[in-house]
Amino acid sequence: MTEPVSRSSNGRMRHRANGMVRIVESGTAATQKGHLELRVWLRLLGCSGKMENILGQRLRKEFGTSLARFDVLAQLERFPDGLSMSELSRRLLVSNGAVTGLVDKLGEAGLVSRHEDPNDRRSMIVKLTRKGREVFQRMARRHEEWVVSILGELSVEAQSELLQNLTLLQRNLDLHGKG
Repeated sequence: MTEPVSRSSNGRMRHRANGMVRIVESGTAATQKGHLELRVWLRLLGCSGKMENILGQRLRKEFGTSLARFDVLAQLERFPDGLSMSELSRRLLVSNGAVTGLVDKLGEAGLVSRHEDPNDRRSMIVKLTRKGREVFQRMARRHEEWVVSILGELSVEAQSELLQNLTLLQRNLDLHGKG
């Protein structure tokens, strides 16, 4: 059982648990020590990671697929004429090798097809098959329901404010990225 031993002037609390003493930062002390910007960044990463984990688990459970494969299908849905493997890799921000593995698995499932690029015989164009489009549309509807369910727990005002703040952040990042 954990019970507080003492509280120091720097906001740290000493807890005794199973004969061991450990020092724990209180919320106030940690807030005073850290940069707000770093804490915001870490919270963004944490929330993004948790949402990806939740969505990935649900995609695996309901559709037997990964979030990475879903992302490939989503990109191809936006480009009915298909994408080259290197363009797909660039859009997904993953290596050519990673894309090849994903496309291989999706091809085995009959969800995508590969064709030689008529303009560049060294390049392959990847397209959704009819089956791939139908499967993706079912997955996309469920994905949207899950996102709405998760974010819908925030008030409309909170969602709107969050969207405005993230839009400002994105504009700032775009400016930093041009340098």
